Amino acid sequence: MSSRRLLCSAFFVLLLIRPGNTPAQDASSCPEPQPAEDRKFHPGQVWAYKTREDEAGSKITILKIDSLPRIGEVIHIRIDGLRLKNCASGPVVSNVVQHAPFTRDAIERSVTRLLKNDAPVPDFEEGYSQWLRHCAGVYSITVAESVDIDERTLQQEFRACD
Repeated sequence: MSSRRLLCSAFFVLLLIRPGNTPAQDASSCPEPQPAEDRKFHPGQVWAYKTREDEAGSKITILKIDSLPRIGEVIHIRIDGLRLKNCASGPVVSNVVQHAPFTRDAIERSVTRLLKNDAPVPDFEEGYSQWLRHCAGVYSITVAESVDIDERTLQQEFRACD
């Protein structure tokens, strides 16, 4: 397994267990996501969003839209153009999050401009399957806030700044 793929897998597991997410449960007790459609968002769209200061070129791609009871629409996205660092001044360790589920409201508060309406949808089935299997949570914060938290979690979990 390549180090980049290992890092992405480890990073995804961190997302599942980090504070603030719904605790992982037995997948059999989780509600089954239902396919959903949205009047504004759909798979294949690429959006600019309110990024962190040093990631102005970062963008999100809509991968899939589901609906869950008590949550409503879940918009699954890919985030490209990140500069996740292993320390405050360390080298960049990742530039992409391959799968991240958000509430519709969180996406609405994040996006600024539609860049493309019909881009190919990148493969995300591995991350989506892990999300289902672990009965993982859904972000209700903005994309930039989630990236900030994920970077800090990555640094703490791997003690990358020690």
